[in-house]
Amino acid sequence: MVWRTTFITMSTCFLLGTTFTHWIADHNVLWRNPVTSDALATSVRYYSYLSSAPRGLGWVYCSIGLVAILSVCGRGIKGYKGNGGEVLFDGGSLVLSAAIAYTQLADVGPTISLFPSPLPENLLDHPTYPGLVTAVRDLATSNIMTAVMLTGLMLLQAGRYYAKRPSSSPPTTVVDPSASTPPRAPSPEKQPSPISLRSSTPFRELTEEEAMELNGSDVQKSASKRRGTKKR
Repeated sequence: MVWRTTFITMSTCFLLGTTFTHWIADHNVLWRNPVTSDALATSVRYYSYLSSAPRGLGWVYCSIGLVAILSVCGRGIKGYKGNGGEVLFDGGSLVLSAAIAYTQLADVGPTISLFPSPLPENLLDHPTYPGLVTAVRDLATSNIMTAVMLTGLMLLQAGRYYAKRPSSSPPTTVVDPSASTPPRAPSPEKQPSPISLRSSTPFRELTEEEAMELNGSDVQKSASKRRGTKKR
């Protein structure tokens, strides 16, 4: 449904944005060569401030993540029942959601809670500094993995929308001209109508008397014509 898509998209964008905020500390560990002590100390201070943040921020983060997981699970159950689901998109979303939840609960959350607040004054000389550097490296790796999985979740939702959208024009059927049409059954030939008798026509034959009269009148006309020509 539309509300599931809205919840998944909005919660995923929120989680992705909060993950990108950690780039302030993660780029010092991942993309600097060589990695200096000052860069590591900056990352340690960032996560120390984050560990001392109000608990309400953590509950907001967890609640939005729970909304995303429940929406994805609801869509997956709907697809499993055969109500217009897509195996590729719904299954992939479930796998990515489970992986994101495991990474946050098993790696990111416990690691951030290990950072002391406030930090000791001589951080570089403190015995906990090597362990904090290892924790910073692990957090940077986990945040990169989480960002990639959240991006993949958004791409799956976009692909699902593209696959389910109605086409703009109905599909056209291509007619193969080489396909032979079935022969038509020959129509029965019309029987010739019998020649009607002359008596049934509106004209009748002349009798002998009428024929003689017509011949006689023709003879008289031809004779009169001959006489007229002789007189001239």
